[in-house]
Amino acid sequence: MRYRLDRTVDQIAEADVDGVLLFDPMNVMYVTYAPNMQVWLLHNQARYAFVGANGTLILFDYPNCEFLSAHNPFVSEVRPARNFTWFLSGDRIDEGAKGFAQEVADLAHTHGAGTRRIAVDYSTTLGITSLQDQGLALVEGTRIMEEARKIKGADEIRAMRCSAEGTFEACRRMFEAMRPGMTENQLWGVLWAEMLTRHGEWMECRLLSAGERTNPWFQECSASVINNGDVVAFDTDLIGAYGMMTDISRTWVAGDAPPTPEARHAHDLAVEQIHHNSALIRPGTTFHDLVHGAWFPPEEEYRHYSCLAHGVGQCDEYPSIPFPGAWEASGYNGLLEPGMVLTVEAYVGARSGGQGVKLENQLLVTEDGAESLSPWTLDLERFEKL
Repeated sequence: MRYRLDRTVDQIAEADVDGVLLFDPMNVMYVTYAPNMQVWLLHNQARYAFVGANGTLILFDYPNCEFLSAHNPFVSEVRPARNFTWFLSGDRIDEGAKGFAQEVADLAHTHGAGTRRIAVDYSTTLGITSLQDQGLALVEGTRIMEEARKIKGADEIRAMRCSAEGTFEACRRMFEAMRPGMTENQLWGVLWAEMLTRHGEWMECRLLSAGERTNPWFQECSASVINNGDVVAFDTDLIGAYGMMTDISRTWVAGDAPPTPEARHAHDLAVEQIHHNSALIRPGTTFHDLVHGAWFPPEEEYRHYSCLAHGVGQCDEYPSIPFPGAWEASGYNGLLEPGMVLTVEAYVGARSGGQGVKLENQLLVTEDGAESLSPWTLDLERFEKL
């Protein structure tokens, strides 16, 4: 907990602001390690935190929830959150927003460096304008938090290993339960149940599909029935134990019939992409070199995923590594550093049709290379630890 707060304060100092105001539940979790209704708060601004330049951490919590952060000695104070959304305040939102902004401005004055600048990760239009009415200049806060979160501390890596172990077991149980005649939803329900049993929190998407629904990718799981010989592809996007993400993908074949030759070939290509690009994950590699050194099947013949790799921590995080064709429009440079965690992605689906394959592994950048945090088989017919 101290490590996370220190990294946040370091980024506040670098940005030359009086503090950072956080509404994103992932950022609040990062500085407080006190989860509370994480998914609900993604669309209800009823909980937030302020970290001052001097390291003071004030949590504004949902009513009657002040005890949730009692375990963290670095939370300086817990106050009730002030409401300024229509759902919670109705036609009193202006009143609520003014009180909220006055309180934040006072904190910035008391615990800042006198800049009259604060960083904000995100808020409503009224939240932003009310802060500006207090004479505060606002700075982009997501940069501060993504930079703080990108290097994992020792405790975070241990927590991620626990999350990964729970994810492996949940996936193994799903593999064993997979049968022709099940619906995609039924199989996805197995993973949810096993994830929750192992203290997982949620999965961000519903990405499991079978047979022809695997191509193109991003079709959510449905009542479609899994047939004998279908490939079943999924992406966990799983927020597991201790609030740490395990984001892996596998593709398996259901039943005792072999996959189609086209599916087998797509799988061979996806495995090659994972192995080649994983070898590029090492300290000192620039994002540019990672993008332009990557291998993937010809884009004119095969559909691919939205990115080559991306960071992982409490959820998908900085950086996002695009394909070379997107570099000019949306690419940005940076450097892989020890303590960063990335997933290497591969999706291969022939543009001419047939079943597609999704694979993904999670890697920790070390001092001299990379360590797989998901050292499990990529095979179509088995799922085991390597």
